[in-house]
Amino acid sequence: MANSNAIIVLALQAMNSSEDSGDEDGEDKHYNEFLSCVADVNDDGVDFSQVVQIVNLVEQEPIVKIKKYVDLIVPAYSDETFTSHFRLRRSIAGQLAKTFQESENFQSLLGHGGFEAVSPEKHILAYLWFVGHNSSFRDISDRFDLSLSGAQSVVTRITNFIISIGSQFIHVPTYEEKESTKMHYLREKQVPGVLGSIDGSHIRIDKPNVDSDTYVNRKRYFSIHLQGVVNEKRKFIDVVIGWPGSVHDARVFQNSNTKDLIANMCNAGEYVLGDSAYPCLPYIITPYKDYGNLTRAQKQFNTALSSCRVSVEHAFGILKQRFRILYFMRLRSLKK
Repeated sequence: MANSNAIIVLALQAMNSSEDSGDEDGEDKHYNEFLSCVADVNDDGVDFSQVVQIVNLVEQEPIVKIKKYVDLIVPAYSDETFTSHFRLRRSIAGQLAKTFQESENFQSLLGHGGFEAVSPEKHILAYLWFVGHNSSFRDISDRFDLSLSGAQSVVTRITNFIISIGSQFIHVPTYEEKESTKMHYLREKQVPGVLGSIDGSHIRIDKPNVDSDTYVNRKRYFSIHLQGVVNEKRKFIDVVIGWPGSVHDARVFQNSNTKDLIANMCNAGEYVLGDSAYPCLPYIITPYKDYGNLTRAQKQFNTALSSCRVSVEHAFGILKQRFRILYFMRLRSLKK
């Protein structure tokens, strides 16, 4: 214990001496005095390397955090600036914070003596910044005045919260919604019975620690597969995520609940549009395969289907542009 105390005292003495000196000669003088002090106590078994480690720790630049960012700075943002920073309108972010406050995810944090929970608003805003800017945990920690572990906990907690309420927003359309969608495609594209479109996309990831080859997609980068079904408003009505990037769209579809969901959703004369990667079924309409011998009517049919399917392509683009973490997720362990 005496040796440990001596190490700490020497390290602090060295730092105080260097801070008091105003020139390099002064710093050299104090450093030499410090070495002399170490030599004096080294007979007691003080490890000089331990002293150096402590000095290096003390010499590190202090972490600069933004104080009161959520309380003072964010309220001063215009609505346009808020949306630019947090990728959602202020009213929607506020509603999310309110819903989170009432959820078990937040309520479980309360009631711990001596512990002040991070506010619901800070939870939501930190998460939105993280996924909207593809930021690091260090960036979130500094901007929102959180510890590094606290930033990780906030992101994990809100991720679980978003998953828990996902079915409130991603679900099979109601009868009225189906009729509105069919009317849109009939009026705008002259294609009857369309309830939406299905497609696949890829989220780039780091090289996984396990079975990495299975995550290499056809474009030769590591990814996980994202399958989505959207309506004419580019609203997702079904999402499947997590298959390795090498897995074909058709296999993801065949092995997901989406197949049964669409079959049950579509009545006679109703269907979802897919590209040539998907099977042509009574409830999935795909284009004619073009081997160079299509008739004029078949080409026009393909053009009409392609025009309708633009909505799902736009939906993926908007989703990734808004939440840029979907361009590249720094994942090595895929358990979560």
